[in-house]
Amino acid sequence: MKILAIDDSKVNLLLYKGAIAQYLEGAVLQTARSGAEGIELARSWHPDTILLDLQMPEMDGFETIRRLKNTPSTAFIPIIIITASDVASKDRIRALDLGADAFLQKPIASEELIAHIKVMLRIKRAEEQLRHSQKLEAIGLLAGGIAHDFNNILTVIRGYSTMLLMQIPPDSPQCESLQMIVDAVKRAAGLTQNLLTFSRKQESTPVMAELYGLVSGFEKFIKRIIGDNIRLSLVYCPQSAPGPLMTLVDRSMIEQLLMNLAINARDAMPEGGELQIGIAGVDLHTPEAAALELSPGTYIRITVADTGCGIPPELLSRIFEPFFTTKEIGKGTGLGLSVVYGIVQQHNGSIKVESTVGSGTVFTIYLPASEPAAPDNGIS
Repeated sequence: MKILAIDDSKVNLLLYKGAIAQYLEGAVLQTARSGAEGIELARSWHPDTILLDLQMPEMDGFETIRRLKNTPSTAFIPIIIITASDVASKDRIRALDLGADAFLQKPIASEELIAHIKVMLRIKRAEEQLRHSQKLEAIGLLAGGIAHDFNNILTVIRGYSTMLLMQIPPDSPQCESLQMIVDAVKRAAGLTQNLLTFSRKQESTPVMAELYGLVSGFEKFIKRIIGDNIRLSLVYCPQSAPGPLMTLVDRSMIEQLLMNLAINARDAMPEGGELQIGIAGVDLHTPEAAALELSPGTYIRITVADTGCGIPPELLSRIFEPFFTTKEIGKGTGLGLSVVYGIVQQHNGSIKVESTVGSGTVFTIYLPASEPAAPDNGIS
């Protein structure tokens, strides 16, 4: 948690420092004595929230707010105005109109200051989550439309090249060239299929399945993917679910999801390591469900954890974007995790990722649990 305080009073900055040190464990405070200094620090440091005084020499708080909100890199940082009690009502309205998010009067109790900071941080996280979801949705719509049209073109190319291949003798010099065209079209069709999965336009055939059985049945295939230098373990924790963990899924899609995550883990552990896949039944109440953009209820949680190199924090928000990859050219399409995201969304679930550089990455997926179908006893 990073907090920036902009105030020309050294006494006020010391008060903020004391309150944050006492009530916000782990928070880091940076201070600036002028608006210009604060703006430069905000652009380079990217704080989670800003505490700002209105009455400052040279550049006052109004101009500071205006410049912060007009700069793309700082436009979405919450700003809490902390100023003297004699500020006129019209100045408060002006500050809020310029983009300030909250207004506090001095003197202010430490507890009230910390409460407002926590509220601003909660709002900032919610807004970031919403923007990220909207961004992925927009990319999905674009990718899905392009993939659909491109697939139609590929169908024509594949059809005519296959017809020509059937009309010429196998020993013809053109036979190999035509076969290369057919093979290239097949690879291109695979890419468009991945894009359609990400955009949730791929047709699915959901069936009721016991998820641990589905995953354990795919275990041998995963082991072949990751190789002998990576140890695989499956962990089953029914927890809140009294019976088998049943859910309505497209089996082939879930297998694709597990395969893509296993490949991602393998590439993160070139020297070997451990890959753990966990299945558990969990009850999500309102706060936890809201954070995952889900409705409260019973879910099946799939965790895929590796001991690999980890993902840098600045890249975490981009890993589900189509064609985004940190791998070398030719070693990945950048669609693996995009497909995972699309499959989870198509199953009305949620996915989150936590990673520490040098320690590993954990993908956590929540899929809605379903009641097993009651046996048909012939009574109507």
